[in-house]
Amino acid sequence: MLSALHVSQARDVRRLREQAGRAPSPRYRRVGTRSVAVALVGLLVLGGAAAYGVTQLIGDDGGERSGNARANTKPKRKRAAVKPGNVTVAVLNGTTVPGLAAALRDQIAAAGFKKDTINDFSDQQLAESVVQYAPGHQAEAKAVSRRVGISQREPVTADSRALAGDATVIVIAGADKAP
Repeated sequence: MLSALHVSQARDVRRLREQAGRAPSPRYRRVGTRSVAVALVGLLVLGGAAAYGVTQLIGDDGGERSGNARANTKPKRKRAAVKPGNVTVAVLNGTTVPGLAAALRDQIAAAGFKKDTINDFSDQQLAESVVQYAPGHQAEAKAVSRRVGISQREPVTADSRALAGDATVIVIAGADKAP
């Protein structure tokens, strides 16, 4: 843009000098329209490249994402696989079905997880089972929930912590796990 203004100003200065009867200064030589066009196209290309570069650096969170947007996202870090032998699991019975927590604990132990406390949960009317996890143990809770087929996961509550002791993962069996 500045180049176009500079060329335009040089023409005006040359015309004014010619009208005043003086020869144009050698400093201002004639620039053809082809040169001006090439300069403008070059500036547009550089401006477009700069704009694209800025959007790539800061990311574009607005609008729809196309199928190619995944190629530009950061890859997710792969976490180390959970070793069941390092995960202690307590099971609480949230129903009135006798032996439900013990049966669920046996299923969890068969997958290699460490067995911990079995206890009755304070709410004996739980409709849906839930896997709770201690802070920093979401991956372990996910592994346990996959093993027992429970989709609901949440951080541990004070009530379940008091009943389950030091377990890093607590499974509370609801009516959906009753035979």
